[in-house]
Amino acid sequence: MSTTSNRPADHPDHQTGPVIPGPARRSWRYRLAARLAPSLAAADTVIAEVISDLRTAEERARRWQQHAESFAQDAADRASERDGTYRERAQLLAWLTALHPASAVITPAHDGEGTEILYLVAGGWQLSWHISAQDADLFRHVTVVDVTDRRAQWDGHGTAEKYQRIRQHVRLLALEGDVDRMLLDATAARASLPEADPPCARCKGSAIDPEDSFPGDIFSDFPEPPALEPCRACQFPAVSEADRA
Repeated sequence: MSTTSNRPADHPDHQTGPVIPGPARRSWRYRLAARLAPSLAAADTVIAEVISDLRTAEERARRWQQHAESFAQDAADRASERDGTYRERAQLLAWLTALHPASAVITPAHDGEGTEILYLVAGGWQLSWHISAQDADLFRHVTVVDVTDRRAQWDGHGTAEKYQRIRQHVRLLALEGDVDRMLLDATAARASLPEADPPCARCKGSAIDPEDSFPGDIFSDFPEPPALEPCRACQFPAVSEADRA
């Protein structure tokens, strides 16, 4: 219910012109503003600090996001490099199995990830590696056997022992290579020598003159020692020429 009808005619609500506040009205508003002014100033300070803290937090969050993205990229690069290294290793192992086709076999590892185990024998020693499912396509030429196959029975060697066996085998192969090189060098040196003169027609290369020499008689009652004379044709060619003259 409206109460304006009960107010005096000179009340501000009944005035049609501009309302001019009276001294009483100005006094309580001023007192209220004066009383609230310190609180409003303090609120403005708090709001400014909160805004500054929010901006600082946003900047820190942005930097942490950059660090996280950089770390994720580094991790992806390392994973790609690792996968490339394992792929190169698998390429070399595939080549090694082609060099040892008689002993190379591959068998499932049964680890739920499709991993396989490669076994081969080199230099009389067993060697083995785990092959990931991503590299299985490189070993299609290798015989697949069951885990019960005698060729797929691990002999207990560890990683260090495995590579020690490889180093020993490499040394043996290098030694064989040195022997082969020595034989080739000797063959080449022999081929470079001048051809020898044909054997003497008189002594057949024995350097003993068949006519002037006496073989001796050791089976008679009066044994005589042999008397061997140098070949007149090849040992004393000058004398032989003089005799013929």
